Parts: sequence; C-alpha cells; structure tokens
Amino acid sequence: MNTKDNRRAKTTCEKIIRAVFETMVNENKPVERITVREICEKTGINRSTFYAHYRDVYDVVEKVERTMANGLTKSFLQKLDSGGDLESGFLSLFEYVKKHREFYRLYFGSFRQAGVIDVSWDLLQDRLKGLSYEHFGYQSQTEMEYHKEFFLFGMTAMLRHWVDRDCEESPEDLLGYLLKYHNRK
Repeated sequence: MNTKDNRRAKTTCEKIIRAVFETMVNENKPVERITVREICEKTGINRSTFYAHYRDVYDVVEKVERTMANGLTKSFLQKLDSGGDLESGFLSLFEYVKKHREFYRLYFGSFRQAGVIDVSWDLLQDRLKGLSYEHFGYQSQTEMEYHKEFFLFGMTAMLRHWVDRDCEESPEDLLGYLLKYHNRK
C-alpha cells in the first residue's frame, strides 16, 4: 500500500516538487502556466499518482512553502526555547537556509516575493501574540509595523543574495552582517 510516509511516496513527491521548481526556474515559466500533464511527463508518473499527492501545481508550491516555513521557524524557535538569545536563533535560521540552499536557490529563482518568509513570520506572530509594541521598544504599533516590513524585505533580500552566492559566507558571517546593519543608529 502506498501511504504518504513510505519511501516510494516520498520519492514521488520529491520528483514532483523538483520538476515544478525546475520548470519555473530553468524554463522561466510561471506556476500558472505549468500543467499537471507537463509535470507527469517530466517525472514519468501517471496523473492519478500526481493527484494522489496534490490537488494541482499550486498545491505543490503551497505545501512546499508551508513545510519550509515550518522548518525555518522551528530552527529559530528551538534556540529561543532552549534558552538561547535572538542571535543564536538567527544563526540557527541561517544554518537551516544553508542546509536547504538547493531548495532556496530554486525558490528564490522562481518568485519575486518570498512567501516562505511571510509564512514564517505569520507562524512567529502566533508566538508573539499578547506582547505589545512597548515590549519591543517601539513608540507605537505603526512604528513596529514599518520596522517589521523593512526587516522582512531586508532579510529576504539578504537571504536571496547569500543563496545566489551559494552560501559562500558562513552563517556566522551572515549573522555578523545582520547585527552590524541592525545596530546602526
């Protein structure tokens, strides 16, 4: 029986995911123009096999985004939960991106906006509920929202650039850059 947790099912899902992202990157094809038939031809699977795992091509992208966002957020929060500070959380986040740089290379090459970062932020928001803007040293909710937008876009650009360079710098180097930029007045 082919359940979602067996090796064959995982291998099939990996093939489908790779085919979708490689089609977007290598053929410069937007997700809305990729067909299930095309993915099945590239992976050598039947349409029924595709539909056993995903509703459509958008579902592939959404599930991958959610999985990677969960992993990214988990890597950050585990450090905080074990008594670490924000620096150790960001270091863990950078290590996660480096470990999964092939995914991020394909992902950042496919999308102008990085939904995985937005989803990670949404997951962190659940954790931060109940903390006011004063807790973070802001004068108002509006000031905090502007800083959040600036930080998210800046972090996305920084990660994109790092992955484009094949994570040439170490996660520790990247943390140093982040702290240097963030601590400027």
